[in-house]
Amino acid sequence: MAWYELILAGGFRLRFKTCFGIAMASIFAVYVTPSGVFMEVFRCLLGSKEAGMPFGESTASVVLHRILYIVGFLAITSFGLFEVLSASSTDSMNIFVLASIPIATVAGLAVLLFFSLDPRKVSPILDRVLKLGQPLFRRIQREAVIEEKADRFLSEYDNGFRRMLTSRQRMLLSFLASLGDWSCSVAILWIALLALNVNPSIWVVIVTISIGRMIQMTPIAIPGMIGVYETAITTVLALFAVPVSIAASAAILSRIVTVWLELPITGAAAYHYGFKLLGTKTV
Repeated sequence: MAWYELILAGGFRLRFKTCFGIAMASIFAVYVTPSGVFMEVFRCLLGSKEAGMPFGESTASVVLHRILYIVGFLAITSFGLFEVLSASSTDSMNIFVLASIPIATVAGLAVLLFFSLDPRKVSPILDRVLKLGQPLFRRIQREAVIEEKADRFLSEYDNGFRRMLTSRQRMLLSFLASLGDWSCSVAILWIALLALNVNPSIWVVIVTISIGRMIQMTPIAIPGMIGVYETAITTVLALFAVPVSIAASAAILSRIVTVWLELPITGAAAYHYGFKLLGTKTV
């Protein structure tokens, strides 16, 4: 829903069912590729194809979706972090550890916004990436020509990003939908802890999930960040005096729930849209 609203804000039309299918297919890519970056690339390619969007504008919609998502949970995390630290006796080292991850995320967000509002600064880098990725582009589009595509892409990106920003109502709806997505992750972990007879503060769970998600967005070459995400959740819960065995169990249980719910749907969507992507020329 969050991404769908941004596509509409850009002036394009796409069935919600199709948008949902693309999103599910991209999630499956996280589980089978060594980086979450492939998830976003999948969305950019399929969004361009299915909605008839220029590739630069499709990319802008995906990036703006991520920006809104990060801004939303950073704002709530900052408040939650203040609440839990003021109500507990957490030592200064733990405070430093907890605060360093959101601060690093804010820095990354600032860089992303800077280049999104002035995308031509990345033109030299993009030229090199296009040349390195030429074999892949030719696999998708057999007569791919990469010359001058960097300038065209950046122009499309700039136009799309700024046009979406002008649609305040859809921006707000996208922001709220992103918060809803993130809130579901909070609810799953909280219920898992309650099932293990632990009743932590909801703010503790909010901070834990937020830091886990921030670490999960790190481009580490581990499919689905399996093991890394669970370790992060366990560590943060342990900092708030949840026994390590309980914290680890809750992290694994919440991951099992999401994976087993996602895999059948996302796998079917990836099968459908994967063949569609490879079998048809892109814009």
